[in-house]
Amino acid sequence: MKLQQYQQQVQVLLLQKQNIQIQLTEIENAIKILKELKEGEEAYQIVGNVMLKREPGKLMKELEERKEMLELRVKTIDKQVDSITKKISELQEKISKKGDKNG
Repeated sequence: MKLQQYQQQVQVLLLQKQNIQIQLTEIENAIKILKELKEGEEAYQIVGNVMLKREPGKLMKELEERKEMLELRVKTIDKQVDSITKKISELQEKISKKGDKNG
């Protein structure tokens, strides 16, 4: 039972990581577009169902901060996956040894 729980935890974490990576790609694309803006050009941000005019510098800063936070989250997920994967390997080894003794 524990083995299945660990495997499910890894699947959930990998799905979270995938969603975060999609967000990171969107943020990186937005940052790229903001960097290409010429002096005086306007920037807009969609918030819910509303598009708001934003100061490009402030929007860039917010996006950079969000990107950092998401990258940190990916690193945390990677560490969690590594830890659980080690536990899975240990359990599989124990199960294998029990099978050898009984066989």
